[in-house]
Amino acid sequence: MSRTKQDSTGKSAAPPAPEPYDQLVARLEKVVQDLERGELTLEQSIEKFAEGVTLSREASRKLDEAERRVETLLRAEDGSVESRPLPDDESAP
Repeated sequence: MSRTKQDSTGKSAAPPAPEPYDQLVARLEKVVQDLERGELTLEQSIEKFAEGVTLSREASRKLDEAERRVETLLRAEDGSVESRPLPDDESAP
């Protein structure tokens, strides 16, 4: 049986909307900057590092998902949907 979270009014709270890729990258950059400054305690550094790993995994998952969507959207010349890998560089057809 699954439970739904409730807000302060007792109503069921909707799950948070997924964070856009650009925001994930911006947050990850901030984490890296915080770690590179070297002003955090060991505990804070470990927490920041864990946050960075989580953000990196989520961003990677979003990139993989986007690649799958693009592959799905590629169409063959006859109009049928065809899954093809993306070229490795922009100069490839």
